[in-house]
Amino acid sequence: MTKELDGYIVVLGCKICGKCDNVCPTGALQKENGMVKIDYKKCILCMACVEVCPNKALIYME
Repeated sequence: MTKELDGYIVVLGCKICGKCDNVCPTGALQKENGMVKIDYKKCILCMACVEVCPNKALIYME
């Protein structure tokens, strides 16, 4: 189920645990240079990464 949202996800304080990229259905999250990077062309704003992040490092912004 995809939520219809108008915004984007930002990464702040990522600890590279890998939980977010394991739940992303489109593969929009990649580990790069010690940080998680988001491919906004692939991101469908399903919020799975935001919900699973134990550090609250992924934040939805309008």
